[in-house]
Amino acid sequence: MIEQKMIPRSVWYGLDGKSYDSIAQELNSENPTSRKWAAIYAIYKYEFAPSDPFRHYDFINDAKNSRYATIIFSIPIETLETSDGLDDRHINIESFEEMNSEEEINSYLKKNQINPELFTPPWRCNYPL
Repeated sequence: MIEQKMIPRSVWYGLDGKSYDSIAQELNSENPTSRKWAAIYAIYKYEFAPSDPFRHYDFINDAKNSRYATIIFSIPIETLETSDGLDDRHINIESFEEMNSEEEINSYLKKNQINPELFTPPWRCNYPL
């Protein structure tokens, strides 16, 4: 029997506990002029204020009724090198899904052929968002 790959427990507990609001990994980009990432966000940790609807990226606002959101996106390398800050118009979303459990996340990762064992805290993979 083949053991299912999982997000490293220390990384998962950081996401599901108090340490981080997202985890990520850089993926191989098919486009040599872009960099690509996969990220999982703990949406339940975000505060959504009606008085400030532009506080978060659009995909975070779109997922506000779920516990987690997983996103695969790319950003042009030139934008990463020259921009002072990134916003929604810089992100090319390839896949986005709202989820409510670790099982749903694992299923999504398997379906999209993403190795869950490679997720880390964002600062360890030069995550730009």
